[in-house]
Amino acid sequence: MVISETELLKDAFSEFAKASDSIINYYNVLEAQIRLLKEEVENKNKELERAKEYLHNILDSIPMGIAVLDQKSISFINKAAERIDSNRIIDSLNGSRDKSGIVKNGKGYYRWKKDTLQNGFNGKEVLIIEDVTEFEKMKERLDRDERLKAMGEMAARIAHEIKNPLGSMVLFLSMLSDSKMRSKDKKYVEYIRFGVQTIDRIINNILSYTRPKTLVLKEDRITKVIEEILEFMMPSITSRNIDVHYRVDFSGTCFFDPDMMKLVFMNFLSNAMDAIKDKGLIKIDVKEEQGYIVIAISDNGIGMPDETRKNIFNPFFTTKDKGVGLGLFIVHNIVHAHNGYIEVESQEGMGTTFFVYLPKDRQQ
Repeated sequence: MVISETELLKDAFSEFAKASDSIINYYNVLEAQIRLLKEEVENKNKELERAKEYLHNILDSIPMGIAVLDQKSISFINKAAERIDSNRIIDSLNGSRDKSGIVKNGKGYYRWKKDTLQNGFNGKEVLIIEDVTEFEKMKERLDRDERLKAMGEMAARIAHEIKNPLGSMVLFLSMLSDSKMRSKDKKYVEYIRFGVQTIDRIINNILSYTRPKTLVLKEDRITKVIEEILEFMMPSITSRNIDVHYRVDFSGTCFFDPDMMKLVFMNFLSNAMDAIKDKGLIKIDVKEEQGYIVIAISDNGIGMPDETRKNIFNPFFTTKDKGVGLGLFIVHNIVHAHNGYIEVESQEGMGTTFFVYLPKDRQQ
């Protein structure tokens, strides 16, 4: 039986239709699977983005600076690292083979630790930076207090040792004066007595500086004392072509010895005047900070190197042609007797700032 061409064509179209339907069905199934895979990929990407965001939130919440370094470039940095200007710290560490240490950046101190990333991150390092400025300042204050205490005790012992023979010398000089001597010789004895009395007076002053201060505490505004000292010293300040900017952000009261604190502020203002060589500026700011009244006395004078800054409170240490170097030692003892403390920030050619911290509430 011969099949006509029409039937063959019809069968071919029928088979083509079946194949097309099959392909369409397979395409629909494949499209559905692709859609599901695409949704899964999108969900996974969203999860990865959420995980990344979660990780970044965690890293940004950490108070320590974290930076990932790729050779010399920075591939990641958290908010804490941005706040402490870690770029300058990273630049200062370039070329260093050390894995940890402490670096000074501006007015702050930062402890750092560096390690190499593993597991496919070869060539990258993670750097952790911690702001230890307050810790270092506290450590410096404690070291200073211990050092000054030891120096004060040593000065007191030396002074006592000198006073003993001075007493004998005064006794013998009195005996010589009472004896029958020529008037010319008695004059020499009086010269010697005057010299001995001068030495004794200096020794007594040293002893009074090294002894713990006995305070007469009163509740008053510390700004009142500052304003009185400013009024008293203003003629000297203006005669040197120096301007004064005085700002008060806290005008409450605290307990202090007015006479002692006058001595403190007179000393700081005198030092500021001496540090300014030409037309200059002295700024005084009063504010409250974490239970303390903070008085900042700044000048735009010559400043000082770090080594000098660390030694300025030592007795008999001075950078001036005149003076014996007891002013800041006395100031330190007075503020310390108030249960307060002093901090100093200075840079050569950029001026100096003294911060006096006095407890706002009376200390027991």
